[in-house]
Amino acid sequence: MHRHLSRHSRQARGQSIVEAALGVTLFVTILVFGIHFAEVGFLSLKVQEAAVSALWNGTHGRMHSLLTSDFGPARDSMVRGGEDAQARYADFNGLSSVNHGDTITQVFTRGSDLRVSCGGNGDLGWNGPVLTRLVYRDQGGASCTSQANLSSWNIPTRFLDQSSETGLYNEQHQDAVHANIQVCGIGRAVGGTCRGRFSMLVDDWGLASEEETTTCLLFQDMAVPCTNAAFYLSTKLVYEPTTLPIPTYASFLAMDALFMNPLPPLVLMQRENTFWMSAAGEESNFMQYFMRPAPLGNLWNTSPGALIGITTPHYGLGYLDRHGCFLGKDC
Repeated sequence: MHRHLSRHSRQARGQSIVEAALGVTLFVTILVFGIHFAEVGFLSLKVQEAAVSALWNGTHGRMHSLLTSDFGPARDSMVRGGEDAQARYADFNGLSSVNHGDTITQVFTRGSDLRVSCGGNGDLGWNGPVLTRLVYRDQGGASCTSQANLSSWNIPTRFLDQSSETGLYNEQHQDAVHANIQVCGIGRAVGGTCRGRFSMLVDDWGLASEEETTTCLLFQDMAVPCTNAAFYLSTKLVYEPTTLPIPTYASFLAMDALFMNPLPPLVLMQRENTFWMSAAGEESNFMQYFMRPAPLGNLWNTSPGALIGITTPHYGLGYLDRHGCFLGKDC
């Protein structure tokens, strides 16, 4: 009886060892490809990150040249953003100032040939109000796309399969057809090309560069635009269409309030819709000087007002409290 139990026990232990040996072969495969797919997932996110980084980074560039005429620089800025992202993410890092080559090799995965492409025509549209379209034109936004090649590395193509005399399995450990994967920043590759892209509207239509941000001073009673042509024209072209349906509403208001017209008809025809704009800067203490005396004198106070903030106290006090920092200037 004792011998029978011992023999049965030895048989059970032998069976466990065989089952463990067979299980280990399966576990090794699961472990290897688990690591490989985890690395594929991580590097795929880096490919996506490269495209998104390029899209946002491109927005710091110039978006137009003279606000009322040329919006071509937006495309050039986005192209440069894509080129910069491709250079930074060539090693799938993007965070280091030093590039470590154009590939990355992990435990079972190798990434290479990361490409980023950006440009205009993001298939987005926003025209804005009708009366502003003479100045602010819809350019369709911008878009970026990215792709890279991920390949298995250091994974044996055969592992205990029956191609050898002592093989256990019928299939190869890895098929060479699936050893390379074309990954895209968004979507899947079609015919080896990534067609998906990230799109975004660019340019806030704000003034930029020196020629668009200089002081704009006008001379009283003289039809001479200021030297800041982009600022002047973009404001004037939006203002004038809005005055067409209401040519003399100011005089109508005066008639209703005073029961009389305070100005002669010829003056009303010439003055009521006249466009006047003044943008005195910090260098002139926010004061516009007119050649002819105005009703309140020769000086015209513009925002943020004089240093004491006579006309706009909240701007003036805010300017005094700037501690040397104003409009992007260093403290």
